[in-house]
Amino acid sequence: AVVSTQSTGTIICEIGFVFGCFFLIGLELGAVEAISLAILVGTSVDYCVHLIEGYRLAGKFTPPVTWSGSVRAWRLRHALNHIGVPIVSSAITTVLAAATLSLTQIQMFSRFGKILALTMALSLIYTLFMSGSLLAVFAPTKFTGSRKSSLKGLVIAVILTCAVTPLPLYLFKEAIIC
Repeated sequence: AVVSTQSTGTIICEIGFVFGCFFLIGLELGAVEAISLAILVGTSVDYCVHLIEGYRLAGKFTPPVTWSGSVRAWRLRHALNHIGVPIVSSAITTVLAAATLSLTQIQMFSRFGKILALTMALSLIYTLFMSGSLLAVFAPTKFTGSRKSSLKGLVIAVILTCAVTPLPLYLFKEAIIC
C-alpha cells in the first residue's frame, strides 16, 4: 500500500506540474491538449512503475556483506543499475522524437510534440528523483508483492484517481467554455 500510494502521488505531482507548465508557456486548453493529457496519464505511469518493479525484483537478492547502507538504499541502487539505463534511454529517444515533431509546420502535431516532450522529460525527472527518494525512505524493506498487496494498491490508486480526476475535468470544462 505504501508503494502504490507513493507511485500514485508521484504521478499526480507530475501531472499537476505539467498543468502548471501549460499556463506558464501559454498553451491554451484545446482539443489537442485535452487528447494529449489523456495520453499523458498513461505515459507518465511507465517509468515510475518500471522503477518500482525493479525495486520489487531487487528483493530477491541480498545486499553484499560489504554494503554499509540501508536495505532500502541497496534495493534502490540495484533497481537503478538494472532498470535505470533503459528508463533514461527510453526517455531520451522519446523526448528527441517529440522535439522533432514539435518543429513541424502542422500546429496540431507541433503542440502534441511539445506536450509529449515536456511530459516525458518531467516523467523521467519525477521518477528518478521523487519516486527514487520516496522508495529509499519509505518503501518496505521486505516488499516483494503479493495478491493482497496488489489489491490494496489497486484500491488506493482508484480512490486517489477518483479524488483527483474531477479537478482537471472541471478546469478543462471552464477553459473550453470561456
